[in-house]
Amino acid sequence: MYATSRRWSGTRVLVDRSLPLGRRSGITYPDVWLAAVAPSAALRRWYGVQEARYPAFARRYERELAEPVRAAGLRRLHGLARGGPLILQTAVTPLHLSHARVLAGRLRTGAADAFREEGGEAACWLDEVCPDCGRPAEYQGVAFCTYCHASMAC
Repeated sequence: MYATSRRWSGTRVLVDRSLPLGRRSGITYPDVWLAAVAPSAALRRWYGVQEARYPAFARRYERELAEPVRAAGLRRLHGLARGGPLILQTAVTPLHLSHARVLAGRLRTGAADAFREEGGEAACWLDEVCPDCGRPAEYQGVAFCTYCHASMAC
């Protein structure tokens, strides 16, 4: 999941729903935790990291990325990518079967440009995603993130 202790130039973004349980020495911790772009629990359970299911998983995950909260997280990820190199971190192994591969493809092809912050319904959800940790708010209209306690004001 994590890069080794080598120096990497770029922002390290954890794109999993939860933090990994194991802590090993020599690992590089993420700069940003963007749980909003992780696949749903139901999709992860169905997929089970089975290679034969990866094409169907990727299509279903692409559809999930169009949902308002995930689209807001994807816009945040795209904004981070505009600021410099990104290192997408995930606990899913093998990496070629992970959702991070789908996200990297979206960033490379510019498909995330479709989610530019120009207004409309998706922009209304921006205040529902924590600007620090990227997790969706549990309740509408909260002032502080329940996970990292950062201000939800943009």
